[in-house]
Amino acid sequence: MTPDQWKALGEQGLIPGPDETEESFVNRLDITQRHQSLEKWDPNCQELYGANPTWVSLSYSNKGLLPWQGAALWVFGNKIPMIQLRKGFRKGRFLFYSRDEVLKHETLHALRVAFDEPRFEEILAYAHASSKWRRLIGPLFRKPSHAIFFIALILSSLILQTTSMLFVSPLFFPYVKLLTLIPIVDLVFRFATLIKDRRILKKTLEKLSQIFPNQQNVFPIAIRLKDSEIQKFAIEPISTLLDYIEKEVPRSPRWRQILAQFC
Repeated sequence: MTPDQWKALGEQGLIPGPDETEESFVNRLDITQRHQSLEKWDPNCQELYGANPTWVSLSYSNKGLLPWQGAALWVFGNKIPMIQLRKGFRKGRFLFYSRDEVLKHETLHALRVAFDEPRFEEILAYAHASSKWRRLIGPLFRKPSHAIFFIALILSSLILQTTSMLFVSPLFFPYVKLLTLIPIVDLVFRFATLIKDRRILKKTLEKLSQIFPNQQNVFPIAIRLKDSEIQKFAIEPISTLLDYIEKEVPRSPRWRQILAQFC
């Protein structure tokens, strides 16, 4: 592909995954272009993400969503994404959330559909949430399984407290109380990890601003990086990073697209 072709695809939000060859990307592209959107919509994410993926399918349905989920991104076949919103969002808002904000969140996941990089995914997706609290605690659980695990810890703690008086010797009551602190320990660990990863991402954005001085907003570049690269860009000197990019370009369609679109 030519640089102009890579740039055009990048602006549509068709981004090669870290492990995709050009051939496998083209195959996925062919399937994606034949896939018709269920709803007409305009994500309006060009400035935010450097892409406006109007090709991503959108549907309104409550089916399959967990009780606390307002939306989800489903991936079918050869990495074909579909955004599902609760029916309540047809009116523009649902509970405390606006449709536009939720769509932009799920659009980030759709852009990274070929990525299997969960460490920074939710931090990136919540980075521009309108609420400070959502930006703060939204990425606390990086996967649905993390939230389910935390809820299971709370339920186990409650059950342990209510049954300990019946089945546990009084001598062990202090130890039972310590066990009930496990959900708090889990929460503290997740907060500490989140703070650490936020700092790493902040340093990476600063480094990207130096490497791509013509870009006022380097966030669209950051969302095209894999987890190990975000870590690397945060700690390595500019010269090492430039060498890394130079070595990646011949073998990485993703990096060829990044340079074509943002240089």
